[in-house]
Amino acid sequence: MIEFSIPFPPSVNNITAVAKGRKIMSKRGRQFKKDAVAAIKPQYRGPVQTGRLALRLTLYPPCRRKRDIDNYSKGVLDAITAANVWADDELVDDIRVIRGPVVKGGACFVEISKFEGMS
Repeated sequence: MIEFSIPFPPSVNNITAVAKGRKIMSKRGRQFKKDAVAAIKPQYRGPVQTGRLALRLTLYPPCRRKRDIDNYSKGVLDAITAANVWADDELVDDIRVIRGPVVKGGACFVEISKFEGMS
């Protein structure tokens, strides 16, 4: 199992922006990816994963504001890809997102394991 912590991700609604009619990564999205990759690199030095994978995200929000937890996985998957933990997020067959307790500054705990198939 691979485990690491990264900053609390932005919502999918804040990852992209429209500029001159084109959809691009927002400043907030770029900063999150940069910060997440910097957090992952010292925590994972293993080989690039190429098999089928299962992903478990535990989100520790920075405040009690209402939020839809399904809006936070996209940025995390893109950052993990950018950090070369796996070859592509297409390898993920199982995603679980769990809301943890509020922690100052927020955080996201990531667990990656081999996908064992349907049970």
